[in-house]
Amino acid sequence: MSYGQSSYMCGCGYYVGHTKRYLPQVQLDAHTTILSNTSRTTLKQTFTNPTSHDIKECLYTFPLYDGVSVVAFDCRIGNRVLRGVVKERSQAKATFDRAVSRGETAGYLEQSLDASDVFSTRLGNIPANETIHVDITYVGELRHDAEADGIRFTIPTRIAPRYGTVSDAELSTASSTQEKGGISITVDASVAEGSFIRGIQSPSHPIAVTMGATSTSSESEVAMHKASATLSLGSTELGQDFVLLVLTKDTGTPKAILESHPTLPNQRALMLTLVPKFSLPRSNPEIVFVADRSGSMENNIPTLKSALKVFLKSLPVGVRFNICSFGSRNSFLWPKSQAYSRDSLNKALAHVETFRADYGGTEIFDALRETINNRHGDIPCEVMLLTDGAIWNQNSLVTYLNGEVGGSKASLRLFALGLGDHVSHSLIESVARAGSGFAQIVKNNEKLDSKVIRMLKGALSPHTTDYSLEIKYDDRDAEEEDFELVEKVTDSLKVLLSDTKTLTQSEAKEQKKPTSFFDDGPGKAGPEKPPSADNANTDPFAYLPTISVPKMIQTPQVIPPLYPFSRTSVYLLFSGDSHKVPKSVTLRAKSEHGPLELEIPVEVLSFPGQTVHQLAARKAILELEEGRGWIYEAKGTDDAESLVKERYPSRFEEMVQREAVRLGVRFQVGGKWSSFVAVQANDDGSKDEEVDMSVPPVGSASVCKSASDSDDDDMGFGCFDMTPAPTPVSRTGGGGTANFCSFGGAPPSASAYSMSGPVAASHYSGRFEATGDASQEARLEYRPRAAYRGKARRSTPAAAAAAPAAPQSANEKVHAVIELQDFEGWWEHSKALVTILGIKVPRARTKEWVTMLVVRWLEVRMKAEAEVWELVVEKARTWLEGQVMRKGEGEMERLKREVGALLK
Repeated sequence: MSYGQSSYMCGCGYYVGHTKRYLPQVQLDAHTTILSNTSRTTLKQTFTNPTSHDIKECLYTFPLYDGVSVVAFDCRIGNRVLRGVVKERSQAKATFDRAVSRGETAGYLEQSLDASDVFSTRLGNIPANETIHVDITYVGELRHDAEADGIRFTIPTRIAPRYGTVSDAELSTASSTQEKGGISITVDASVAEGSFIRGIQSPSHPIAVTMGATSTSSESEVAMHKASATLSLGSTELGQDFVLLVLTKDTGTPKAILESHPTLPNQRALMLTLVPKFSLPRSNPEIVFVADRSGSMENNIPTLKSALKVFLKSLPVGVRFNICSFGSRNSFLWPKSQAYSRDSLNKALAHVETFRADYGGTEIFDALRETINNRHGDIPCEVMLLTDGAIWNQNSLVTYLNGEVGGSKASLRLFALGLGDHVSHSLIESVARAGSGFAQIVKNNEKLDSKVIRMLKGALSPHTTDYSLEIKYDDRDAEEEDFELVEKVTDSLKVLLSDTKTLTQSEAKEQKKPTSFFDDGPGKAGPEKPPSADNANTDPFAYLPTISVPKMIQTPQVIPPLYPFSRTSVYLLFSGDSHKVPKSVTLRAKSEHGPLELEIPVEVLSFPGQTVHQLAARKAILELEEGRGWIYEAKGTDDAESLVKERYPSRFEEMVQREAVRLGVRFQVGGKWSSFVAVQANDDGSKDEEVDMSVPPVGSASVCKSASDSDDDDMGFGCFDMTPAPTPVSRTGGGGTANFCSFGGAPPSASAYSMSGPVAASHYSGRFEATGDASQEARLEYRPRAAYRGKARRSTPAAAAAAPAAPQSANEKVHAVIELQDFEGWWEHSKALVTILGIKVPRARTKEWVTMLVVRWLEVRMKAEAEVWELVVEKARTWLEGQVMRKGEGEMERLKREVGALLK
């Protein structure tokens, strides 16, 4: 029996009661523009709601390539276009929930907390008999493909973990239910003049290629630095990842490109990119191959064995090597790595021939930890991970590698070779980044020799360290004609901290205000100052110490080792107060064979743009998500010069999140801690949707405001298709069942309505859940079906009503009321709450009204339990003040009077 045999197609789904229904997808269009080594892709999906009733909420989970920057999110339903803006994650979700609760149509896009290549989109209040257009636009760097010696572009179609594939029977059944429509993918490629495109090919799908022009070029324009490829299918089921290889000449030439932002004053970004070509004497390290033999590798074992044979046969004499097999358990070929010899090679080759997918689950962490702990300590160690990356828990693995490879400064590197048609790009790429190596992907039936050899060359190259960037400026104000100003990027990492700044006179006076030791005011423990609406609702990080933003942010902050024939890109984000013009960038490093150096002139782009800024911001955010980045190296400006993370150890994690949110909001880039939300207020110009795009200190209230959408149509795209429903997996030994979505449509058995014509399969794969209650939050988890429960984001009235017995004592009632309070501090009308309070409350009352009622009920009727509810009420009052201040100063008193009448 094949591993993960039980699987099904998924689409844009929702629930009616306990029955899962699907929206038909009628069209998928994807257009990509490739410029040198970067890409911009817009995916447009069209759905219909063929029912005679509104659908409250749909949820769809889908993959995107690891590390891409989602820069636009739009939803069009009927004649209304909803343009997404980036907000802090919880604020974006709350904005969406509020819009849905008001009956408005809304959209929401978020990245998974567990994997950077998994995204979820929600649509709320989809009108009956309407067509829904969901667009998402993203930009990304393109990987260098060693086999083809070109750049590799991928549109993933299945979410990792990929424990199963859809059977042919299911595919044929799904296609029989598609509506008339299909899929269209167009890729336009251009490289700099002076270079040219040798060809375009796809190892995954049949394509039509046009050389010398793009899809938007006129017939008279023919240029060999342009080309175009198209894929058209009569079905919206893509089947497997779409992969395109653009074969170019001379695109590895080092470049430094400076871009000015079109709307942010004095904001500039620089991209340094090159495919290094240098030669140093090889080293003789220890090399350990860590091979995945878990059940999910069943179809990838032939590729695994082929890659290992190439690796083993290509090892030079003088190295020591070993093989670690892993799954639920792990084992080594030898207790310690052996010298490479004829006997050891033959034994290793014979061992590889015995490989089967018989090691159970995919426990990568334990295998890598044992490999690292088991290495020889006196020579460099190179770990070669070969896997499909079928795990969700990637964060702990990356954190571990950050400490072992980066934190310890050990002579240790890790390279990752992704195997199979549905590799987890997130796992492969993040492990390689944390391990100071690089990653390559090999699909089934794809040539792998060149990739394996170049990866082995990288492992055999000597360790290079102490990478640094220096910027030379053209200082035209200098008196000396040949004067050049040189600045080292790392010198900008001294930042002003809020607890070391010089206090203004008013701040010092404010600090000297005395606090009474005895204040008998109701519910007070000291002088209270009501927070503003902005502080209470807009800035979730207001309690953190502020730090200044460096005048230059480099990402990656620690430049990884450069490897011949492997593209490396480094970005610089200049703060808005810098007016100096960079003239050149110098890259330096050290090795045991001497220093390395390269100076690259800076090319200033003629027109403003956002692409370099968004790529830089996303890379900086990704570093922060993975436990690295500039803030980890930042120091205070005071005499102590201690690291920020050492000065604020208890709050540093939140400070990292705040910086990621600041970058996401400022440059309108999504991430783990910032999400897109598309609501009517975005286009209405509502005050609470505006953003200040200036650069205040990190932690000031304005950096956390939501952004209004860009007026630049080229930058404003949008959403994706939605899909819900729990998809559990049970594992037994080496196999098990796995449910996943293929870029795809509803299972025929779940078809909700009979329609003339086939029902389209939605395209991106995923695991998802959808609920009719906006308070429910989907979780991307594998669980046995019987055990699966969607985790509630907050305590719901239904859950409270199901309590075994009503509370009797005052203490029990207070605790029961506290259980019903939302995380943000409010209460809403529910049968359970009304029962506890013993007060008849009309259902139409707002959250503000109900919250005030509960607060006053506790203060008036539950005085004896004040120690229990004091902090709860403080939290509720903070929320209330933030809400009602927008409606005027008299709103709070009006609420008090109304609820007070009920408590007499």
